[in-house]
Amino acid sequence: MFLAVKATQIEAAAGWLTVLVGQQTVVCVLQNGIEQVDRVRSQAPRGHIVPAVVWFPAQAQSDGSVRLRGEARLTLPDTAAARVVAQALQGTRCAVDLAENFSTLAWRKLLQNAAAGLMALTHRRSGMFVRADIAGLALAYLRECLAVANAEGIELGVEVPQEILGKFQSAPADMGTSILTDREAGRPLEWDIRNGIIARLGRVHGVPTPISDILVPLLAAASDGPG
Repeated sequence: MFLAVKATQIEAAAGWLTVLVGQQTVVCVLQNGIEQVDRVRSQAPRGHIVPAVVWFPAQAQSDGSVRLRGEARLTLPDTAAARVVAQALQGTRCAVDLAENFSTLAWRKLLQNAAAGLMALTHRRSGMFVRADIAGLALAYLRECLAVANAEGIELGVEVPQEILGKFQSAPADMGTSILTDREAGRPLEWDIRNGIIARLGRVHGVPTPISDILVPLLAAASDGPG
């Protein structure tokens, strides 16, 4: 079973999960963040929850279609349950990687998603990262996120923030992100699992997060109001 709802929609899907998930059900969670297992298990205590890093450079179009701007790929932990998912997707247009270092890759994607939150605040796409001021802010924020990741025991190197920034800068200028799409549509944002978690874990480990302390309230207010 594939669960492809936003983190903000898990509770709304709880009724379906109760009916569909049994003791032997494998649930692959196609969702942002690093907390998929805990968040989904709270609504579906039975079954085997498989987290995924989703590499789908897709954008919703005004006509209701979806434009896929690159290879569709999933990274899963190398577990027995994940191998069931990989088997189910064999021969499809979605590639699957089984990774022993899944947590490291999930955190790298989290850093990318955290920086993408800047697009939701500015209502701008990837082209904005070529600005020197935005590049400097993004790099400082990514380094802050990296410090939290390292405090969590995640082995990401000091080169990662620049690599992620470079990816934004080399992307098509009109490339968006799901949190920007939700912002433009007036939908709730996944601000907590993409950005709030950096501040939360920073507090746990005593790592200062001054940029998060500004960005997170702004994203939360943009998402949830009031006003």
